[in-house]
Amino acid sequence: MDNTLKICPLAGILILSGCAGSAAHKVVTANQADDSNLSCQQIDLEMAKAQAIIDEVNKDKDDVSGADVIDGILWFPFNLIAKHQNYNDALEAADRRMAHLNELKAASHCDTSEDEIQEKADALVEQLRALSSMHQDGTITDDEYQTAKQKLLNQDN
Repeated sequence: MDNTLKICPLAGILILSGCAGSAAHKVVTANQADDSNLSCQQIDLEMAKAQAIIDEVNKDKDDVSGADVIDGILWFPFNLIAKHQNYNDALEAADRRMAHLNELKAASHCDTSEDEIQEKADALVEQLRALSSMHQDGTITDDEYQTAKQKLLNQDN
């Protein structure tokens, strides 16, 4: 038997396993140490970040990708259970963060509308997607990606 035929199935499995990935949505803390010092603008930004997490998790839950299929075939049920748990943890944490920020917003008499928060969240998600796309296509390095992502998530405007 040709050695190529023996190597092909192994190579296929390695390639497929490299495609598989599990969800890694950020699980935020509801109350953060410096929350009491946030301005209305900073509260809005924090709300936009939490809303962006909620939107992305819900989008991922609704979209079934090739990686999800591979996960189901190769690692089922472990990765699927881990993904489901990550989705739940991220959503619950982001919801708690939003509730806490809404309390801060009310106490600080901030007047930003939910539509404005959603617009900021949508803009942040689009920036993160563009950054991720540049990283995936090799336009930027891992370090550049991490630096730019942190800069986006830590902005104060």
